[in-house]
Amino acid sequence: MNHRKFQPDRIIDASGCVLGRVSSQIAQLSLEGNKVAIINAERAVITGSEQDILSRFQKRMEIGSDQGPYYPKRPDRIIKRAIRGMLPYKRKKGRDALERIRVYVGNPFETEGEVLANTSLEDPSQIRYVELGLISEKLGAKITW
Repeated sequence: MNHRKFQPDRIIDASGCVLGRVSSQIAQLSLEGNKVAIINAERAVITGSEQDILSRFQKRMEIGSDQGPYYPKRPDRIIKRAIRGMLPYKRKKGRDALERIRVYVGNPFETEGEVLANTSLEDPSQIRYVELGLISEKLGAKITW
């Protein structure tokens, strides 16, 4: 697997983190030149009701054709796509920043990852949310995690 060659400066644990919050901070870290590995992608969350979130993702998938745009089903690729949206990926600095990011389902590293500040749900019992692993299952991704 590629993670043996990729030596990250920071390992970020996405468990219980809100997708948008963690994506924006990782995009910023990568633009600053850090190599970032994101672990436990299937445990990241999106806030909102399950029905609304699933309908939004299914709409994104239906827009595509044989030639694109392709929208991912797997949780690691959904996170990478969210981060790409926060980078100027059509320019060289954005492409370079995107290459410095790796997203993993599970934890292939020996060490535990850090949780970035202000990315976790404050009170999970008060907020409706859905984990990316569940969204991926409903979209039809092959479950390998």
